[in-house]
Amino acid sequence: MNRIAFTVVLAALLARPGAQAQNVTKTGLLGQYFKNLTLTGPPALKRVDAQVNFDWPETPGDGLPADQFSVRWSGTVQSPATGRFTFTTESDDGVRLWVDGKLLIDNWTDHAPSEDKSPEIMMEDGKRYDIVMEMYENGGGAAAKLMWSGPSTLKQLIPSFRLTPKELAPPDELDVAKLPPDTRGLVGHYFKGRDFAGKPLLRLDKEIAFDWGDGGPGVRVGADDDFCVRWTGQVKAEKSGTYTFIAEADDGVRLWVNGQKLVDAWVDQGATEYKGELKLEAGQSYDVVMEYYENSGFAVAKLAWSVDGAEKKIVPTSALTPKVITDKGQKR
Repeated sequence: MNRIAFTVVLAALLARPGAQAQNVTKTGLLGQYFKNLTLTGPPALKRVDAQVNFDWPETPGDGLPADQFSVRWSGTVQSPATGRFTFTTESDDGVRLWVDGKLLIDNWTDHAPSEDKSPEIMMEDGKRYDIVMEMYENGGGAAAKLMWSGPSTLKQLIPSFRLTPKELAPPDELDVAKLPPDTRGLVGHYFKGRDFAGKPLLRLDKEIAFDWGDGGPGVRVGADDDFCVRWTGQVKAEKSGTYTFIAEADDGVRLWVNGQKLVDAWVDQGATEYKGELKLEAGQSYDVVMEYYENSGFAVAKLAWSVDGAEKKIVPTSALTPKVITDKGQKR
């Protein structure tokens, strides 16, 4: 076949309906957009976004509000080299990021545009990894960006050709046994309803310092109202002395430390503080269990402490170690 004939045949093939579409591989991540802050219910919009690189002055898409929405992007990311990579998100407001099933970034709070960096993660050249990024926008500005840096790669937006859309959900089960020994925080067991019934969704919470407003915890336990949480782990005393534990809740709250029930206010209420005292020794770790439920309206759950009458502060992440405690730690 001469060159002219070949060109004619090739042109005819490409002109066939669908011929070009069959050779096009869409790149980017699948974006699922929700008309709420909690990524619940059917998405109002589904589309493939070439990159996560948004600074929305108004609504992010048709049929969506300019505020009070959330997004989940999911798919795979292909490593351009073998080595250690750092993922960076820029968000306004909350953001979470999983890569290869690991929660690397968790800043599920209202905040002005800010960057969050992941720990380094080892990746292999050419290998694809599942990736899920979630964000919510409460009010004011709205932004979401996903970047990385690594071997021979300065911090940059992840290129579209490295991304492939795929419908994924974040891992529903936190395997506490597989957490690194230096992990800090508490295990949050999230349940639908107020009876701690059924299988909970487990999440690592760095501290108990939540003010969800009239929204919810951002996990898939149903609506923004009518849920409960049990946080379990250990707390290490910073110094010896009398510790006043302050549990603030809207609605109900119960607290055990070292098996002693310090707070028991299992009632519907506005944000209210309750206190209990216990002597602790420096460097010692004690089991801690806090239970909480939200009925309706605003939702607040916080755990603070004060040592020997000093100014109260949220119990810091550095003092908390995740541990699953099944008996609530109480002495009967």
